[in-house]
Amino acid sequence: MTIISASRRTDIPAFYGAWFMNKIARGHCVVKNPFNGKSETVSLKPADVDAFVFWTRNPAPFIKHLDTLYDMGFKFYVQITTIGYPKFIDPASPEPANAAESARRIAQKFGPRSVVWRYDPIILTSATDANWHLQNFAHNMNLMKGVTDTCVISFIDMYKKLDRNFFPLLEKNGVTFLNPAKADLLKLTHKMAELAKEAGISLQTCCEPDFVKEGLHPTSCIDPHRLEDVTGKPFDAIKRVPTRKGCGCIHAKDIGAYDTCVFACAYCYANHSPAKSKVIKAKIDDFSLALSP
Repeated sequence: MTIISASRRTDIPAFYGAWFMNKIARGHCVVKNPFNGKSETVSLKPADVDAFVFWTRNPAPFIKHLDTLYDMGFKFYVQITTIGYPKFIDPASPEPANAAESARRIAQKFGPRSVVWRYDPIILTSATDANWHLQNFAHNMNLMKGVTDTCVISFIDMYKKLDRNFFPLLEKNGVTFLNPAKADLLKLTHKMAELAKEAGISLQTCCEPDFVKEGLHPTSCIDPHRLEDVTGKPFDAIKRVPTRKGCGCIHAKDIGAYDTCVFACAYCYANHSPAKSKVIKAKIDDFSLALSP
């Protein structure tokens, strides 16, 4: 069975819908391995794809393509990240109300299991402390109520790329990074879980094994149970391929490319810098087989 992830590495629904649909029409794409540079041809024919998992901050431009994919017989679900950080952290993502409206349209068309809300990563700073997150989460939750049954959370990971982009930006804006004790983080997540439960939403964690031990539910971004719900096919036989500690994802082929998303989130792990991503995006041809210049 083949699952296509589109994509952990970039936001295909927001920026590369035309490229993606061109590859659907051609029946395949080419993916360059980001670690060794080797290329692989990946079939995108309906007979060869059991499901798509889409990742995005702005699904609005892609909804028309979801209609086409569905009519072609493809099945999918969409993971939508919406938080609403201050603009110096997240300058270009849609406002939560706009993202939630797009999510609602998808759920109404394709069913409640077709949408996952991601409130991650949770970043605690002097401008976005625990109280800020509780109030902000409650606001987002009210927008997403009735849209999805799941909210996925995680805390920011200390990738080296943060030293290049994130921490200098905090300093420039006079903001202090906070590193609370585990007990304080648990207190925050349990309060979030209570708020979510009241709205009929299950709060689940992504790659946070320490918090699973404290009673929070783990999830998988490439989730065999949700895939079964949206396709009617069993996915339990697919091998689990964890990408990092605590990951429970099953195997999927990712067709994206790093350094191609231009949302310019300060904490992004997938881009070297916003400037580099803008340069690369400007060179990408919708008719090229690979999502790269």
